[in-house]
Amino acid sequence: MKTQIVRVPFETHSRLKAMASASGETIGEILAKAVESYRRELLLEDTNEAFSKLKEQADLWKGELDEREEWEGSLLDGQSDHE
Repeated sequence: MKTQIVRVPFETHSRLKAMASASGETIGEILAKAVESYRRELLLEDTNEAFSKLKEQADLWKGELDEREEWEGSLLDGQSDHE
């Protein structure tokens, strides 16, 4: 795997070293997990913001709810959850 140097404050590096020591993971692995977690957090924030804006427009929000209702009907295929 290609790597890159990332500069972090001394305190952050100290925390990363302690976490690596405690977990048995490398600092790189911990940073990769942290970045992925933060990426997901931002995605959820963006999604929530988009839905909030959609809800502000009554006609568009009604369209969203109508489409959800249509999709709910597609799950009624007569099959059990285990089939």
